[in-house]
Amino acid sequence: MRRTAILICLLLLPAVATRLFTAIYPFFNTVWLSFHDWNPAFPPQQFVGLKNFQALTRDIAVTSSISFTVLFVTVSTLLEIVLGMAIALMLNRAFFGRGAVRAVNLIPWAIPMVVAAIGFRWMYDTQYGVINDLLHRTIGVKVPWLVDFWGARAAVIATNVWKSTPFVGLVLLAALQGVPQDLYEAGRVDGTNRVSAFFYITLPLIMPQIVTIGLFMVVWQLAAFDLVFAMTGGGPGFATQLLAYRIYQVAFTALNFGYASAISMVLFIVVGIASIIGLLLFRKVEVSL
Repeated sequence: MRRTAILICLLLLPAVATRLFTAIYPFFNTVWLSFHDWNPAFPPQQFVGLKNFQALTRDIAVTSSISFTVLFVTVSTLLEIVLGMAIALMLNRAFFGRGAVRAVNLIPWAIPMVVAAIGFRWMYDTQYGVINDLLHRTIGVKVPWLVDFWGARAAVIATNVWKSTPFVGLVLLAALQGVPQDLYEAGRVDGTNRVSAFFYITLPLIMPQIVTIGLFMVVWQLAAFDLVFAMTGGGPGFATQLLAYRIYQVAFTALNFGYASAISMVLFIVVGIASIIGLLLFRKVEVSL
């Protein structure tokens, strides 16, 4: 029995050691660095206490990144759930070629984010972009999407929604297929129309899946980096800088590892708050059901 326990520990040791080295150690090292001033080009490290965190409140780039990160995640998640639900309802109905349409629906999700970002950067171009060309031909205007402050923010959010909505739709489609058809037949007998059936049968039964995918997308998009990196570079100014991109710039462009670690702690707190709210919401939905 003792030899079996030792063997189990030895077999688990590589996995536990890898997890500690790749997750636990980086986290505590980031916490440690957030209280230090460290530029690897000019060692050694110097303990500065809370100065890095105090500097965050005066850094307009960080405050702008926090506001856009919250806006980006909130608007993207809401639109992805609403549009994903519309796609799922459409794909759940029987029609000719449904299998092919389901496959085509997944194409945006299958495209790498960097490729999609570069493609949309070209499409949003004021001079030769296809989006401005369509606007000019239909209503006679051209919008400087990636030059204007709010235009760039809208363009980044729209691209993210286009890329991620098919995945949300796929998850919600799976949830819809788990709703018993007997409930719809009983509703039709009672005179329930399609709108009432959606709000009183479909929506309550798939609410746990909606909350789960919503929480997943919130946490996933809080760490978004590649879209902004390839599409706008955080510009114009700090308009489209997300927290993860700001951390990259401070750490690997300015080589200010201590300050970047302090910003990382802010991102960690934001992710933690979003996760707690999501879990409480999920528990409330489970209890109400």
